[in-house]
Amino acid sequence: MKWNPFSAKGGSASGGKKDDEKKEELPNIPGMPDMKDMNMFQRFAMKKLMNMSPAEREKMMKKAMTPKNIEKNKDEILSTLESMRKAGQISDDQYRLTKAKLGLK
Repeated sequence: MKWNPFSAKGGSASGGKKDDEKKEELPNIPGMPDMKDMNMFQRFAMKKLMNMSPAEREKMMKKAMTPKNIEKNKDEILSTLESMRKAGQISDDQYRLTKAKLGLK
């Protein structure tokens, strides 16, 4: 029997592991989207971010969260914060504090 890359069983002709056994799960962080909802590049970036040390992660986030980038994505950030507040993931105080720290009004 030939190996079929599109078979539902996965693995190789010599009986490799199934795809479900190989998948690596990330820790469940509140507010983080589910891995199945991400595309390939988003999953790759999220795994890389989760494997970083806390100091390295903080340094990278400071570089990404510059005032220029925040202003560019202001509408998306505000809509995400609003939906988190409505869903009860963050309180009103956390919502106001986050807006103030990001300089959004």
